[in-house]
Amino acid sequence: MPARSARCARLSGWIHRRLGPAVLLCYLLALLVPGPGTRLRRTALGLFGLRLDAPSVALFVILFAAAFQVPPGRALAAVRQPRTVLAGLAGHLLTAFVLAPATALVLYGAGLRGPAGGLSTAVALIAAAPVAAAATVWIGRDGEVTALLAVVLLSALLSPLTMPTTLGLLGHVLPSAAPTRASAEGAAGQARALLTGAVALPCALGLLARRTVPAAVTGRLLAAAPLVAITALLALTYVNATAAVPVLHREPWTAVALCAAVGWGVCRLAFLAGSLTARALRLPPGAGATVTLACGMSNVSVSTVVVVQALPGQPHALLVALVYGLAQKVSARRAVVKGARAASYPTVGERSAVR
Repeated sequence: MPARSARCARLSGWIHRRLGPAVLLCYLLALLVPGPGTRLRRTALGLFGLRLDAPSVALFVILFAAAFQVPPGRALAAVRQPRTVLAGLAGHLLTAFVLAPATALVLYGAGLRGPAGGLSTAVALIAAAPVAAAATVWIGRDGEVTALLAVVLLSALLSPLTMPTTLGLLGHVLPSAAPTRASAEGAAGQARALLTGAVALPCALGLLARRTVPAAVTGRLLAAAPLVAITALLALTYVNATAAVPVLHREPWTAVALCAAVGWGVCRLAFLAGSLTARALRLPPGAGATVTLACGMSNVSVSTVVVVQALPGQPHALLVALVYGLAQKVSARRAVVKGARAASYPTVGERSAVR
């Protein structure tokens, strides 16, 4: 059994170091072979009044595995040292309030008044979504997993409030966004149920399971948890990417390029805002990576569901969400690697102590 646990640990570590290329491979697979992912995305089961589909199950697995890796003694560490949690949550909320109006102003300034309403509203829905559960996979077991889990959970609980609020702020820039805002508020009920069942519940169950499962079983499960989370992340990436295939085949390349530019540019600005926030607060590398991921990583699965319901008949908005999902995976890898490199260098105080 120890040999099997060691193999799982080596395999998960190998995939984690190559997570960026693995994500790109999932997108390529979705483009070439979209059939299985499309069928999985459209297949759902009803359980206790809830709709369970493949993305929801994958989100549940990712967060349960991440929460299970948190030792019981560290479960309250985020409460005792709330600076990272508060910085990550505040940065996430403020980033959402800034990006959508900025997108509208840029599109209006470029003379693109037609798509400005739908694209900037899509940015608002994406940025106001809770922090992605997959962020716990990118930061790795050695990062600030406890603080990041707290940010994910709090942002999920606040998202039914932050989504309409962000759209309300956008309404001051785009008067035509009022009908879209009303549609988004109507979809908040389903989003709230999805957030509760696929984000908050697995976090709580993972922490509870870590406390109650016997130590002998916990050791074996801990070795497999990172591999299970990474596998679920790649499966979720493939299934979500298949939704973009019909849009790519139907829309002209100019519209696709505009959506790609908006999604990629907004994502890079979100990560830049997180990095600047961490530098301004002078956070250590681990906490800085947590704040950066909290600002840049949005739950694209949740925002995709809300975009489809709030913006019916606007495939451009869906494409922006999917491009943002690809961009945030690439940016997340860069942020974590940058934080790891910064941690390997001594700080000014450490250098002085050595002298």
